[in-house]
Amino acid sequence: METQRLTVRVAGKNYRLSFSDEPEHIKRLVSFTNRRIAEAGASGPIMDRETAAVAAALSLADDLMKAQDDNARLRRTLDAKLAQTSDG
Repeated sequence: METQRLTVRVAGKNYRLSFSDEPEHIKRLVSFTNRRIAEAGASGPIMDRETAAVAAALSLADDLMKAQDDNARLRRTLDAKLAQTSDG
């Protein structure tokens, strides 16, 4: 797929992005990110957009790392089960 450009608005600021994914995918990412930033801003004392964006980024990174750990654990479990079935 060819590289495309799209202007998106995240945390009230416009960004011009280059991407090779479908535009709808990028729009979903932006919507999800803005929702997480809004949640971060609403979850504590009044904070500026930059602080809310950093809090959201840390929350998203935590979600990603937990999902990667779960994925690795599931792969190990699957590999062990497959090894048992091929041995028996």
